Amino acid sequence: MCSRWWHGTVADLAAALLLTTVMLAATMASTDHPARPVDAVVVVAMIAIGGWVAVARRMPRTALIGACVTFFAALAIGVPGFSPALALGFPLFVAARAGHLWWGVAVVSWIAVSGVSYRLLGEGAEPLPQVAVGSLFDVALVTVIVLLGETLRSRRQLSDEAQLRLRITEREHQQRITAERLRTSRDLHDVLAHTVTVVGIQANVAAESIEDRPERARAAIESVRVASKDALSDLRSTIAVLRADGSANGGPRAVPGLNQVPDLLDTTRAAGMAASLHIDGDRTGLRPSVALAVYRVVQESLTNALRHSSASTVTVAVDCAGDAVRVTVRDDGKQAAEARPVAGSGLRGMTERVTALGGTVRYGPADNGKAGWVVRVHLPVRGASCP
Repeated sequence: MCSRWWHGTVADLAAALLLTTVMLAATMASTDHPARPVDAVVVVAMIAIGGWVAVARRMPRTALIGACVTFFAALAIGVPGFSPALALGFPLFVAARAGHLWWGVAVVSWIAVSGVSYRLLGEGAEPLPQVAVGSLFDVALVTVIVLLGETLRSRRQLSDEAQLRLRITEREHQQRITAERLRTSRDLHDVLAHTVTVVGIQANVAAESIEDRPERARAAIESVRVASKDALSDLRSTIAVLRADGSANGGPRAVPGLNQVPDLLDTTRAAGMAASLHIDGDRTGLRPSVALAVYRVVQESLTNALRHSSASTVTVAVDCAGDAVRVTVRDDGKQAAEARPVAGSGLRGMTERVTALGGTVRYGPADNGKAGWVVRVHLPVRGASCP
């Protein structure tokens, strides 16, 4: 930082010295008459004007006004006249480049008015055609300088805006990736939790029945095999999403929905719990995201019923009415409500999934005075026909 400041200061001083030297040479070559000879006063005036160049980058408006006042004060005391572009060009350029365009326009206007007035009405008045040509040249030159500064400022602003849009786009892309990975992690949890629960229950059944009731043990082992196969297929599809390659064993698996809910209840029945399903309403137009949310809600609710209660019966009701889908999962578990999970990753993931779709989730002990646990979900269809 110190090195950058030092190099910038040296560059400013060098620019001020160069322009002061050029202005002194211009006064010596000036044909402005009458005018005082180049003496100490003229040298001091040129140094004063050039001094504003040294501070122009740090104080653009102050330097512009200071240079303008100093330049016209020098002309007023008889310093030989020369093109205002030499004295005011650098401050004008810096001010325009810093975004002070209208300050530059005001100074250019003042140069035009004062220059014409001085040449027409001052001592040694010039002919009108000569004044018109000379003033037009000076005004055009400083105007080009102002426009050049404004052009560079606009290009820099466009570049900054492009960089900002690029950063915003990249941030949004990362947020989408993060959201997708969070959704995928919830899917992984739902698949694994449900499968592991079913496999554990069926393994216990097989272990207890293998000697006395081999048929039941074989049925339990078959249920384990089917559940494991389905889970493996789901995991492959989910991993394909994580890899973003869109394929796994020949292509992505179809997104689960209401059509796959009966399979969940079959798995629950195979685990020894009576399960019933009631679906009311037309489900032909259900959005895939809503259908997937319904499937995951039922899956997580059945998993909790199997793992955390002594329920013997579970009922799933999906009601499609109006502009919303309502899901109710109720079991008759007699386990105390405080023994149920209320902050597990499954319920939290289910809540996040439903909330992201604008829905609500409520769960807790049954409110009909009977033992059991109830999960209620409300999902808006948002304009689509309710399935």
